[in-house]
Amino acid sequence: MDYTSKSYGRNDEVAAIYRLINAGTDVSMPGPRRLGKTFVLERLVEAGHAHGWEAIKVEVAGCKDTRGFFRQLCVGIGKHRSPGENITAWLRQRLGQAIDPRTDTNGAWYQHFITLDHEAYFERLVKALHEDPNRRWLLLIDELPIFLKALHDQGQQGIEAARTFMNHTSRLRVDYPKVRWLITGSIGLEPLAQAGNYMGVLAKFQTYGLTTLSEVQARDFVIDLALTGRLVDRQLITATEADSIVKAVGWRAAFYLEALASKLAGTPTENAQEAAALIEAAMARLLQPNELATFGVWEEHLRKHYPDTDRAIAIALLNDLARHPQGLGIDALLAAVGQPGLTRDAVRNLLMRLDAEGFITIDDWGADNPVAAFRNVLLRRWWTRFPPQANT
Repeated sequence: MDYTSKSYGRNDEVAAIYRLINAGTDVSMPGPRRLGKTFVLERLVEAGHAHGWEAIKVEVAGCKDTRGFFRQLCVGIGKHRSPGENITAWLRQRLGQAIDPRTDTNGAWYQHFITLDHEAYFERLVKALHEDPNRRWLLLIDELPIFLKALHDQGQQGIEAARTFMNHTSRLRVDYPKVRWLITGSIGLEPLAQAGNYMGVLAKFQTYGLTTLSEVQARDFVIDLALTGRLVDRQLITATEADSIVKAVGWRAAFYLEALASKLAGTPTENAQEAAALIEAAMARLLQPNELATFGVWEEHLRKHYPDTDRAIAIALLNDLARHPQGLGIDALLAAVGQPGLTRDAVRNLLMRLDAEGFITIDDWGADNPVAAFRNVLLRRWWTRFPPQANT
């Protein structure tokens, strides 16, 4: 689909990010799961040539060590260069390893010819991109914090590897400034940077805050879902029905707008009461156990990325909030959890992380007793029906 003419195509966001890139800025675009970060990255790739850039998108969430990370980026860069350029870079890397190996390698003399040093090869490729007289290059690295978390999970040695890695990428950005970087993450990068003492590296990226769709954009998106044949039961969604879907979802992320619209059945109507009844029926179909894949990523996020103690408290907080659509203040949450030794500051810090990662919203962080509430209406209703158990 050509999104350049669509109100929900993230065209303003793409233009704003390229303005930052053109100004010589590296960008960090954090945001919770299902917000649409990957869609924006894909749009940046599509719009790259129009803005004078060759954009390379690489997903690194599955990488468990630095070797895997650099291998992934080498493959991504290789797909955007000609076969001749790739062969030349590969041969130079092999020869360079043999003449001046970066590290000592045990084994036969020919080991440097048959084992590729992906870290050194990546730097060679970045240097080549920097020196490219015809194209400007942008690296889009999706889910960098998940890769860093995988390193941190290996203990102190892994944390040191993460610090070394971040310092290394910082040097590459200084040495080859014509190559621009954009990183994204659905888990908090700041806690990792604090634990690993590489906040200084992170500070060199300018944060771009991606937001949900506007009400108008969300309505247009829902209507187009039916018109473009992406729904099984509907070829038409009226403006009244679309508005009702947008209101019911609350958190206007395209993923959840489509999830609810896909359950809409019945005859299209412009009557507000009839539309509300149809959307409520669609909601009932969506909030069923067979929709675990739609909502389960949030619980999985807690189980994969929170330490045991924090995870148990976070689940307890969210279970309490799920029962209160209008939200609860920090003091009420502290009392509701009722865990001995749990402090107000600890609850506040956990709420800050849950806020950054999209679980909740806070009415006013400057208030004495800020009120937290579920950000996503659909997720709150799912959580109420299927609350996770903290000890499983």
